[in-house]
Amino acid sequence: MNVAYILPYLRQPSGWRTLSLGVVNAMQDYIRPIVFVEPEDLATARQYFPNVELFSLPATQQYSFSSRRGWRNLFRSYRVIQQTSYPHIDLVHSLEAYPCGLVGHWLSQKYNCPHVMTANGTYAIIWIKYLLDRLMYQRVLAASKLVCPISNSTAGLMKRYFGSSLKNTAVVSILIGNDFYQRVPQSQALERIPPAQPTILTVGDVKPRKGQMITIKAFKKVKKSFPEARYWIVGDYKPNDYFHGIQKIIADDQIEDVFFWGRVADEKLCECYQKASLFVLAPQPLEGAEKMHVEGFGLVYLEAGAYGLPVIGTRSGGVPDAIREGETGLLVEPGDTDGLAEAMGRLLADPILWKKMGNANRRWSERLTWGRYAGEQYQAYRQVLASP
Repeated sequence: MNVAYILPYLRQPSGWRTLSLGVVNAMQDYIRPIVFVEPEDLATARQYFPNVELFSLPATQQYSFSSRRGWRNLFRSYRVIQQTSYPHIDLVHSLEAYPCGLVGHWLSQKYNCPHVMTANGTYAIIWIKYLLDRLMYQRVLAASKLVCPISNSTAGLMKRYFGSSLKNTAVVSILIGNDFYQRVPQSQALERIPPAQPTILTVGDVKPRKGQMITIKAFKKVKKSFPEARYWIVGDYKPNDYFHGIQKIIADDQIEDVFFWGRVADEKLCECYQKASLFVLAPQPLEGAEKMHVEGFGLVYLEAGAYGLPVIGTRSGGVPDAIREGETGLLVEPGDTDGLAEAMGRLLADPILWKKMGNANRRWSERLTWGRYAGEQYQAYRQVLASP
């Protein structure tokens, strides 16, 4: 089976890159991949897929019809697809819903083969705000044979906003995989002990959707019971209004022991996980006329699990699919500062519960593998190809 994969983005570390590498490499046990990327991603694609046929297109994900440059590059991709002869393709799989899915739609039309899409959180729904893109996206959804959201929440949001376009399209959630557990010996994760200094860790770019401001407010409350506690934030940050707002809260409330590490190398990130007491990421849904951003899943919770850490998150987006509530970690409502502080204090004060949830999260990360994902996705391919 020859499957064409339209990849959204590879050149820098990101959720899209993690997804693309995981999917293409895992699926090679079942199918023969043919990979399409933007020209800027060709060098990275050659590095990670040395034995895969690669083709470049002027645009896959970084453009939309909201700008003149966007529609110009997208139509350049359309022309390249029409004018180029590619190997035989049985099925096209776009690893993002839109505009990546639009490019996949054009390719599947050329080869008269089924089109499958993976849908990730924000980019599965944000196009409802943009007229031209919404109209194109609706056509893409209606023409697709199968859409595979990476979480049940993403599936629900797609049906809420684009249900009329999905009436004849199968929607099957397939949770994405991970390989984080391969980096940490199981015995090291299961036998870890709480560090002497309570250390709360967040990994994620500093922005409203990731909820660092809420977590800092909760951390202030935690400091009353654990004055020696510290809070580490790993992830890129920019000197914007959100970051300045966080700094103002820290200064006004005199919150000590908050450290912004920025983007760090893998070795430093590993060290942060090893020294942490627990992992907290409190995503906040941003839906409305101005913003529409949701957490698609939350692979970082599984990354924390690889190190044997319990996790705390919010009932937002796909987080409840990544955290098994009461088993691998705790969930609180978005914006609930008191509840978040209580959850952190509960795990810091109870080493038995801490150990139980940390071990369970390690085993959960070992279950949600890319191998498991590939098996489920391959069965979905077979059903699509077998349908009329």
